[in-house]
Amino acid sequence: MDIKDFNEALYASSNGVVVERRKSIIVPVLVLLAGIALLVANYFIENGNDANNLKSALVLTGGIVAVVGLALCGVNIFGGGVPYHTTDKCYLVRKQYSFNRDQHDAVIKAVERGDKLALDSIEESDIAGVTVICYYSPLSKYCAMQAFAYEEFVYMSITPLVQI
Repeated sequence: MDIKDFNEALYASSNGVVVERRKSIIVPVLVLLAGIALLVANYFIENGNDANNLKSALVLTGGIVAVVGLALCGVNIFGGGVPYHTTDKCYLVRKQYSFNRDQHDAVIKAVERGDKLALDSIEESDIAGVTVICYYSPLSKYCAMQAFAYEEFVYMSITPLVQI
């Protein structure tokens, strides 16, 4: 299995505990409305020597906030979903570890046991010869992880998907 297929394997093997779900659009819409409100507030300020800097700041800040809100709306509407734990009713947190190849055996043992604390104790590297993807719930002890090794320009799985 390739590293790109990890989420699909997680959804398929969890028996409905983990599903793909899009994040709420409420916060991005509020950010967009705040940017628009700043742009509208600029209209109500009278022109004058003292107000020109304030008007420029409102236009700049409002424009940036509105564009960020619009981009976030687009990502949440048209983007893919993220793993959601149905029992805990929360989104899973993704953590990706990168290790040297000389830590291969320790990483595999930790992943096969599903021991996230052991993975945290292994020294990470900037060069990812072995990579572990871990999704965990902040509300319970649920954790799903799998190790991948970099071979021939692609990450291939070296352990099965482990769910605890």
